[in-house]
Amino acid sequence: MEKNTLLVKTDKGRDALARRVPELGPRLRSVLIMVDGQRSRAELDQLCAGLGGGADLLEQLLAHGWIAAPEQLAPFRDTVPLKEAQPQGGPQPVPAAGSVPVAEAAPPAPVVSPPLSFVDARRLVVRFINDQVGPPGEALAIRVEACKTAVELRTQLPRIRDALKNHRSAATVQRFDADVVPRLPTH
Repeated sequence: MEKNTLLVKTDKGRDALARRVPELGPRLRSVLIMVDGQRSRAELDQLCAGLGGGADLLEQLLAHGWIAAPEQLAPFRDTVPLKEAQPQGGPQPVPAAGSVPVAEAAPPAPVVSPPLSFVDARRLVVRFINDQVGPPGEALAIRVEACKTAVELRTQLPRIRDALKNHRSAATVQRFDADVVPRLPTH
């Protein structure tokens, strides 16, 4: 793997962070949190050296399947369809005289996912914090993990939104509100 290759967390890696699997020790966890799809292997090697593990830490994460190069994930990732190709030059069909144009299909209704169980919802929130905020969000992720009820989890929402806005952007907060909050149980 080249030094300028960007590395990303796999679904397995995000799950390992959320579940705190025993194989993911403190140094490996720190490195896994830093893998954000924006740092190259060379940058991560330098960060690992600062943790006293060097490239060995990245190799362990790769061996466990917790990180990968984005192109290695492509066959397994849900893809968003590309825009349909527009017809190239040439004659275009002309509606017959007197025919009624066919109405364009209405956009599909948004899929509303049912609320998750409390444990799954808490895991989803922790994963979102870890993926978006990284190491600075560790204390907040621990607070969320300490929640025992859906009500306690919901009381953390303003604090989560502030952290997302401070460490990322308002667009990240909007994504959190659109993708995560509707999945949280109400009680």
